[in-house]
Amino acid sequence: MNKLTTSSIEVEINDATDASAELLESIQAAVRSAAAIRQFFTGSIGVAIVDDDAIQTINREHLQHDYPTDVISFAYAEDPPHVEGELVISRETARREAEELGWPPEHEILLYVIHGTLHICGMEDQTPAERLEMRQAECSVLAALGIENANRYGADGPMDAQPRGPN
Repeated sequence: MNKLTTSSIEVEINDATDASAELLESIQAAVRSAAAIRQFFTGSIGVAIVDDDAIQTINREHLQHDYPTDVISFAYAEDPPHVEGELVISRETARREAEELGWPPEHEILLYVIHGTLHICGMEDQTPAERLEMRQAECSVLAALGIENANRYGADGPMDAQPRGPN
């Protein structure tokens, strides 16, 4: 993949309180680039950046999990090259995880955007092989966005390390 793959996917970002213009542009690029890896180039993906309380409510109401989480993906249409979906991301979880991992919260948010977009585009991460494929795709998109050494950050640690558990 070259720097960033061209895509006409419409990206609508909601509830991005105190997000910089640079982060908003990076979120759009992350969605489009992650979708392109999966051969999706048209459609729309909404992104909502919320607090832990809001994502916990969504998690409880839609997935019957009563706890906050990092990202929730809703896929509505997946017919290459067209995709439709929504992501909900917790800015508070991103801040906590980024601090623990030692990288900027904006990078953690982008990781969640990429991860969620890959799910919307049909990628799974239930088996070790799927998790490795997902992690490689995430790192590829992060690198395309100019975030180097992303494989050192994340729930699974370096890509050659054993996964530490579900995300």
